[in-house]
Amino acid sequence: MLISEILNLVEKAKTTEEKKQILLKYNDNHALLFMLCLSYDPNLLWQLPEGAPPFKKEIERPMGYQQTTIQNELRRFYIWGNPDASVSKAKKEALFIEMLEGLHHTEADIVIACKDKKLYTLYQSVTEDLVREVFPNMLPPRLEVDQPAKKPPTKKSLTSVEV
Repeated sequence: MLISEILNLVEKAKTTEEKKQILLKYNDNHALLFMLCLSYDPNLLWQLPEGAPPFKKEIERPMGYQQTTIQNELRRFYIWGNPDASVSKAKKEALFIEMLEGLHHTEADIVIACKDKKLYTLYQSVTEDLVREVFPNMLPPRLEVDQPAKKPPTKKSLTSVEV
């Protein structure tokens, strides 16, 4: 199954429990797990500009007749994630466009959304919270940025201590 087909199943499920069961059913799909990590792990960043590059999106071709799949392309993903790769920025972008043009248009949309950390814009029910519940050890712990920092205890001098 294509990643888009799996995520569509999750999206159509009526309850959170059904959504979890669908993700668990496909927990051996490395491409699915990687795309979820790419979307929700703040440490996984690609060396590509934000947004969709100009590419020819093939919307006429039915599912199953694309040149490649995300699963097949996983071996090349290091090119875009490694800032030390000996590939120029222009070459990285050209290879990215080439890959997108070979994918089914629904999978190309997923790759772009995950790269930009916006998978939730395509699949509203595939949230970071859902991914964390289903795969608790897959993502790094969240940073607690919303909580105010605790103030260190103030030192009191002997003259300021009340008796």
